Amino acid sequence: MNRISDVRVVGRPLLDRCHADRDDENANRVRWNDPAAQLLLIDPHDKVVMADGRVVAVPTEGERDDQRDLLLGVVDGVPWFARRTSEPRPAARSLRTVDLVPVDRELVMSAVAALAWHESHPLCPRCGRSTHITSGGPVRVCPQGHRIFPRTDPAIITAVLDGEDRIVLARQHSWEPHRRSVLAGFIEAGESAEHAVVREAAEETNLTITSACYVGSQVWPFPRSLMFGYVARASGAIDVGHDELAEADFLSRQEVSDQVDAGHLQLPPTLSIARALIDAWLEYRLPKPESGFDLLGSPT
Repeated sequence: MNRISDVRVVGRPLLDRCHADRDDENANRVRWNDPAAQLLLIDPHDKVVMADGRVVAVPTEGERDDQRDLLLGVVDGVPWFARRTSEPRPAARSLRTVDLVPVDRELVMSAVAALAWHESHPLCPRCGRSTHITSGGPVRVCPQGHRIFPRTDPAIITAVLDGEDRIVLARQHSWEPHRRSVLAGFIEAGESAEHAVVREAAEETNLTITSACYVGSQVWPFPRSLMFGYVARASGAIDVGHDELAEADFLSRQEVSDQVDAGHLQLPPTLSIARALIDAWLEYRLPKPESGFDLLGSPT
C-alpha cells in the first residue's frame, strides 16, 4: 500500500511572509517587478495546474492589482503572489487529491486560505461597511479604519488507539462505502483542544479517552480550518448509534494493510494530516499516547 514518509509537521517555515514591510507599496512593487517573481493561479474550485509533481506558476506581468494579487511572501529570494482565476483551468488538479512537496504545500495552503477569507469577508463586522485589502493582503480595512484579520476555525483530529494498539477508522454518512478516516471535530467556543479530543471521541464513538499526546498541526483551508493532531488511548466499546457517524471500528495494522491492498478500504488523501497520522501509526512512528498527558489523573 502507498504511504507517505513523514508526519506532515513543518518545524521551520519555508515561506518568509515579509512581516516587516508587506504593507509597504514600494517594497511590494519591487517584489512584483522582480524577474523571478511567481504568480500562483488558483481556480474557482481550489485547483492548481501541476507538472512533474510540482505546482506550476506563471511570471508576474504588467501592473499589480493589490486587491486581487495577494502577496504570499518570499521563498529562497523569490517573491510569490496568488490570484483567483474566474474560470476553471484545463488540466488543473484538486488540492484534496494531490501530494505536494513541502514548499509547494506551504505556498498553496497559504494562497487558498487567504483567498477564501477575503472572498467571504467583504464587510466590516463592526460597522458593516465595505472593506479593502491592505497592500500585502493579510488584513482588510474599512473606511472607519477598523482592521480585520483572517479568521481560522480550530479543529482536532485524533488517531484513537485501544489497548491492543488498534486504530479507530470511521466513516461519515456522506462518504463512499469504503472511505474511512480518523476521528475529528471542531473545537467549540471556550473549549481547549484537549477537551475537544475527549468530547469528540465520546460523542462519535462512546469511547473514553484516557491519555493523549499532541503530534502536530496542519492548515486545511477548505475553507479555513487549522487541524491540531493528536494520538490518544481509549477504553470502552465503540457505539455509533446516533447521527454522528455511519460506522467505526478498531482495526489492526494488518487489517488496514490487507483491506487497502484488496480495495476494500480507502484512506484519506496523502496531503492531509489524517493520512499522516494513519501512516505514522502503521509504521510505528507515532508517540505513545501516554507520553502526553493523563486525562484521568488528579488535577495539580
